[in-house]
Amino acid sequence: EDQAHNVAFVILGGSLLWFGWSGFNGGSALAADSTAALALINSYQAAASCLVTWMMIERIFRKRWSAIGAVTGAVVGLVIITPAAGFVSTIGAFAMGIIGAMMVYPFFQFTSRIDDSLDTFPCHGVSGFVGTMLTGCFALDGGLFYGGGFKLLLGQFIATVAVAVYAAVMSTIIFFAIKLVMRTRVHKDWEDAGLDGHVHGEAAYTHSPTKPYHSPTKNNQIANESDSSETSDNMA
Repeated sequence: EDQAHNVAFVILGGSLLWFGWSGFNGGSALAADSTAALALINSYQAAASCLVTWMMIERIFRKRWSAIGAVTGAVVGLVIITPAAGFVSTIGAFAMGIIGAMMVYPFFQFTSRIDDSLDTFPCHGVSGFVGTMLTGCFALDGGLFYGGGFKLLLGQFIATVAVAVYAAVMSTIIFFAIKLVMRTRVHKDWEDAGLDGHVHGEAAYTHSPTKPYHSPTKNNQIANESDSSETSDNMA
C-alpha cells in the first residue's frame, strides 16, 4: 500500500525526530557556545522553510497539502541543514530549506516504484547530498556565495561521492554475505497478509478490516471454547 499506516503516529514520530535533532545538531559543537546556538537555530529555520515549501509544492502538483507531506518536508529540511548547521547564517539556512525542498521533491516521485517504504534514499540519501553541496555554497567561511570560489564546493562534492561509493560497495558485500546464511526478505504471502500475525502472532488493530491472525493452537482453543459454550446452552 502507498499510504501511511497511521497518520497520527507519523506526526508523533516526526515531532520526536525533530526534537531529537535539536541535540543531534546542537550537540555537534561539543560545547554550549555560540556555534551550538547557531546550529540549533539554523536547524529549526531550515526545517520550517522546507516544510512550508514542501506543502506549497504539493499544493501545486497534487492540488492538496497533507500532514504526511508536512512531516516529510520537515525531515528533509533537517537532513539538508545538518552538514551546514554551524557554518551558515540564519538567512542561508532559510534559503537552503527552500532550495533543498525544490531539488529533493522530484526524487520522491521518481523512486515511488522502488521498494523503499520509508523513502530512505530520497529523504536521507538525496537530501544529504543536496545539503552537502549547498554547504559549499552558503558556508560563511569559504562558501561560493561568500567569495570562496569553487574550492569548498569541489571538496564537498569529492567527499560526498567517495562516501557514497564506499557505502554502496560495503553495503553490497554485507548484503550478499548475510544472504548466504539467512533470508533477506520475508515470504510474499506473509508480507501481503501483514507481518504482525505471522511474525508476532498478534494484530495491531483487532477491529480493522484485515482479519486478525490466529495460530492453529489459538484457533483450536477458540473452537473448543465455542463448543463448550454451545453444550452448556443446550444443557440449560
